[in-house]
Amino acid sequence: MSFDMTSAQAFMVFASGAAATLALLADNYTTMIALQHGFSEGNPIIKWLFKKVGTSFTAFLTGDSMLIAGAAMTNYGADQAAMFFGIIAVGESVRALLNYRKLKAAKISLN
Repeated sequence: MSFDMTSAQAFMVFASGAAATLALLADNYTTMIALQHGFSEGNPIIKWLFKKVGTSFTAFLTGDSMLIAGAAMTNYGADQAAMFFGIIAVGESVRALLNYRKLKAAKISLN
């Protein structure tokens, strides 16, 4: 199955993918700061990966898996890929904001 993606659709996939990547980076950054100050990871799969491959490589794996899954979604259509990236962007943004609020409540700087 193949289809031609218009430039508007390609931009929509790119923009939503970029938003998802930035949100994932924000979540990873706030998580790393929290872990350095004694907080613990709540996701058991990510916690297991931290122990097996380390925090930096886990962040790399989560980012890559998101981008690969989104790229695979383009086989089904640009709208599906953009929606996938959009859902990831919203979810990761919420996680980053919740992490930030916990850090702020504990008086921990992001620097």
